[in-house]
Amino acid sequence: MEILKNTVAKITEHANRAIGQVDESELERMISSIMASRAVFIVGTGRSELVGKAFAMRLMHLGFTVYAVGDVTTPAISSEDCLVAISGSGETKTVTLAAETSASVGATVIAITATPGSTLTESSDVVITIPSKTKEPWKYYTSSVLRGDYDDLTPMGTLFEDTTHLFLDGLIAEFMSILGKKEKDLRKRHAIIE
Repeated sequence: MEILKNTVAKITEHANRAIGQVDESELERMISSIMASRAVFIVGTGRSELVGKAFAMRLMHLGFTVYAVGDVTTPAISSEDCLVAISGSGETKTVTLAAETSASVGATVIAITATPGSTLTESSDVVITIPSKTKEPWKYYTSSVLRGDYDDLTPMGTLFEDTTHLFLDGLIAEFMSILGKKEKDLRKRHAIIE
């Protein structure tokens, strides 16, 4: 139990510190872009995809039109839409291709990444940087990596994915406040066929 408790403490401390470093002007641009979009498209792979789908579900509960990229019912993206692209490295091929394609049709691209200056950010209008260790920390030398501020108990993208999940859940609370929604409002849109 000691390892579990220490690891959870480390993850939550990291998340608080990293979310505190998010550029508020970029965050405001993310909120306004989502609010102004006809539909929100979400893309990620692996665990980032799971984090993105959790965010998509909460946006749907709030009444947004939202699609997960790759689902067979996802329509074409347009200039009236936005794409939220999640990749710690900012180099995940499917995510960078989705961002490039979305940008080419005039959609707003919002990147959530641990790696500013990555391929993903080149196609993005808004960049939310979540400073964290990625799957391959030796490829992306951030100050935390140079300090050796990572260990085997938070393997690969754990810190990025967990921090991104908490950030996006906090963002849902922001949207609830902006829209004047309460939990009972979200519950009305919760799935009843399960």
